[in-house]
Amino acid sequence: MEMRSLTRCLRSRPTSLLYKQPGLPATQFIIKPSIRTYASKPSEPTPARPQAPTATQAPSDFDEILSELNINNRETAAASALRNRSSMDPLSLSRAVGMSAETESYRSPVRRVELKLGPTLGRQVHVEPERGQDVATALRKLQSTCTANRIRQQSALQRFHVRRGQVRKNMKIARWRKLFKFSFRETVKRIQKMRSQGW
Repeated sequence: MEMRSLTRCLRSRPTSLLYKQPGLPATQFIIKPSIRTYASKPSEPTPARPQAPTATQAPSDFDEILSELNINNRETAAASALRNRSSMDPLSLSRAVGMSAETESYRSPVRRVELKLGPTLGRQVHVEPERGQDVATALRKLQSTCTANRIRQQSALQRFHVRRGQVRKNMKIARWRKLFKFSFRETVKRIQKMRSQGW
């Protein structure tokens, strides 16, 4: 009696498989056919489906294409071919040396600057007795060269450090003295000429 009343209560609100409860997806109540086949025929293995190429294989193919096109690495086609042949070719080193020699021959030659130097370099004086230039003559020539180049004045100027402002003042003083000396001499010459004319 109790079982009958219990079954009646359970059957009072029948629910179908098409009934959709709020918040639950409809796919929850759909029975997959694979479960039925496994339940009915557990011994038969299911045929393996061919696996489609996944998205993880695409980057490797893309990298291979980039390496073929040689976009990322800025190398010449000859260098890439040489790199590919280096693993299988035992003479790759000699070929690389030959290619480097060919590229060296195509390069523009380095411009050499020819120095236009006189017969003497610097303040050097050679002693040549067979040409009539003994030690005394060489010393006299060296002294005349040093005097013409003002070696003593240069050594005096370079002996101590002088600040730039003082250097400008010294140059201005030397210029003024030189001009005053020149103008004074010219004035004296003019006065002497006027006196000789009877002024």
